[in-house]
Amino acid sequence: MPTKLIEVSLPLTEINEACVTEKKLRSGVPSNIHAWWARRPFVAARAILFAQLVDDPSAHPDEFPTPETIEAERERLFTVLRALLDPKGPSKTVLAQARAEIVRCVGDQVEVSDPFAGGGSIPVEAQRLGLRVRSTDLNPVAVLL
Repeated sequence: MPTKLIEVSLPLTEINEACVTEKKLRSGVPSNIHAWWARRPFVAARAILFAQLVDDPSAHPDEFPTPETIEAERERLFTVLRALLDPKGPSKTVLAQARAEIVRCVGDQVEVSDPFAGGGSIPVEAQRLGLRVRSTDLNPVAVLL
C-alpha cells in the first residue's frame, strides 16, 4: 500500500486556524443544527479524509524521482487541501479537484465506515468528497440526528 500524505506531512497550522474560524461561525455550517458536546470540526474531518486517501508523492519514485519533484507535487496537493479548508464549505470546483485526486490514488469504490459517528463530521465530509458512507453510533440520539 502506498504511503499516504497524512503519514508524511500536513499543513497543520492552516488546518488548526480553519478549525478555530469554523468554531466561531454562528450560521451557515451543519454544526449549528444541533449542539453536540464532542463534535469534531468539519474542516478537520475534510482535511484528514483527503490526506489519508491521497498518496504522498514519495510513494511514486517513478513519477517523482528527485526531492525537488516530490516537494513540488506535495505542495500542489497541499494547495488542494488548503482550498478544502473554507470553514463555510469548499466550492464545487474545489470538491471536484479533491475528488479527482482521491480517485486517482484509491479509485472510485472507496467506502468510509464510521461506527461511532457521534456528531457526524466524518460522514458528512466523506459524502461531500463524493465517497460512499456507512455510519452509526451506539447513542440513539446520534443515530436519530
